[in-house]
Amino acid sequence: MVIGILIALQVNNWNEVRLLRTEEKSILKSVKKDLVNTVEEFQFLNGIREKVLYGTQGIYKQAVAPYPDASEMDSLVALTFYRPTFNNKQGAIDLLFTSGKINLIKNDSIRDLLLSWPGLIDDMVEEEDYATQMFMEHYYPVAAKYILVDDIIGLALSTSFFGTEIVETPLTPLPLESRYEAMMQDREFMNHLRMRATHMRITSGEVRDLMLHAGRLISLIDQEITR
Repeated sequence: MVIGILIALQVNNWNEVRLLRTEEKSILKSVKKDLVNTVEEFQFLNGIREKVLYGTQGIYKQAVAPYPDASEMDSLVALTFYRPTFNNKQGAIDLLFTSGKINLIKNDSIRDLLLSWPGLIDDMVEEEDYATQMFMEHYYPVAAKYILVDDIIGLALSTSFFGTEIVETPLTPLPLESRYEAMMQDREFMNHLRMRATHMRITSGEVRDLMLHAGRLISLIDQEITR
């Protein structure tokens, strides 16, 4: 009878271990899906940041040109108005921490990389938020003194990875025009533009590091799932 009880307990233990392992693999698959989606969004948003940088470089070139091209300036300024924003929806990863199921992951390397992930995301989002704040409080107010937004609104595309693109069309023409030459002679505008480019580069670098971090996690998860 004692032997039978011990065997039954051992079978129960095996079943429990098997169920926990199955749950662990399911969690890892969900986490991997989150990471893959996040990396795709990162790539998209860094592409937008490259457009902001391209616009900035173009404006600097126009600033030293003998005769700035108004049409070209419309396109370049429109690019600097892009505001990439991380969606930050990672359901499986968020649930992993709020539910305490992080402890189900037995692979130390995977667990350590996951534990550091939220902090890295927070650092990047903080820089992104600061760049948006500087745009709203400094860059746009100075630019608005010189540009006619209606001239560039149709060139500004949606920058939301998950959102619907909004097609803007110009309104009734006004008896006004953008004053690009004066704008590029404004030291305050050029300084805000330069700092905007710096913030884009900082965030791009942080995002590239996050993509490397995610890549290591995905590779480890693939190995763990197939083990």
